[in-house]
Amino acid sequence: MKPSRAAVATGGSLISAVLSFLPLSCCVFPVAFSFLGASGLAFATALMPYRPYFVALTVVFLAIGFYFSYRPQTKACEPGTACATPQGRKLQRVSLWTITALTLALIAFPYLIPYLPLV
Repeated sequence: MKPSRAAVATGGSLISAVLSFLPLSCCVFPVAFSFLGASGLAFATALMPYRPYFVALTVVFLAIGFYFSYRPQTKACEPGTACATPQGRKLQRVSLWTITALTLALIAFPYLIPYLPLV
């Protein structure tokens, strides 16, 4: 059984949104380890030279997710298919924007650390 194009597009954009969030682990793990008191910061700092590549990869995955989420429908949807219900596209777009907001916050976090009030 061949999957419909709408199902492939929805799945592809959700997967790209999630995968765009994963390369930021070089920035998230140091913060998580510092809050937990673990000594994994040495491992996480070893990944810092690769941070620009991870951020670029994140932007590429987000761009792919937005392309698949907002591209125009080329065919008319038949009743009963995944593209006929607008709820699927709405969920896809909401999840993509949520992941994008979290991603931007994580990208900006290392630059905001010096301005955080430490008591």
